[in-house]
Amino acid sequence: MTVRSKGTVEGLNRAVESMFLAALPGYVRQPRPGRRRARPKDEVLLGFEDFTARLLDWVAWWNTFHHPGPLKGRSPLEVWEADPTPLREIGADELWTFTLEDDGRTRVVSTKGIRFRNRDYVGLWMTGEAGLRVRVRFMPHHDHRIEVFDAATGRYLGPATLADQARRRPGRRGLHPALGSGMDRRPRLVYLPGARPGRVPRLVRQ
Repeated sequence: MTVRSKGTVEGLNRAVESMFLAALPGYVRQPRPGRRRARPKDEVLLGFEDFTARLLDWVAWWNTFHHPGPLKGRSPLEVWEADPTPLREIGADELWTFTLEDDGRTRVVSTKGIRFRNRDYVGLWMTGEAGLRVRVRFMPHHDHRIEVFDAATGRYLGPATLADQARRRPGRRGLHPALGSGMDRRPRLVYLPGARPGRVPRLVRQ
């Protein structure tokens, strides 16, 4: 997402809330405290399947039948199809990376790897890539690994792990307690987002 599109995304989020979510049973968010209507005692909340079906119907309506003022009589789908910007297919192996956070900074691959939060990260794919400008995406609270993308094209380059993960503490024997306790050696489960009911897909990150 670019700075230019940020306002568009936030506007769409507001539209989802005011035009879709506010009409659903169980919606409690109101603009002014103290003016919230009492919830009916016999109100039945939607299950996951019903909510997903209604949301997909709303998205289809928004994209094909709705004509926002700024689009000058056209639907979002018509504007999308008229845009000549080339598209790139995203494979399932890359799709999960879009759920990661991005701090918005551009970094440069050096002979020591990539500097992120005052620590060096390295990956086998970095060989011969010194000087390459990249962007970093990451999982909050999991600093053992980052995902790296080309800053110019957005292409996924590969993962990078902490260069000092196995470094010994000065003046002591053995690994640093945080590294030797086994916490970083256990597989980490990453659950992928889904819009359909059913089993939640997951990846096992080492």
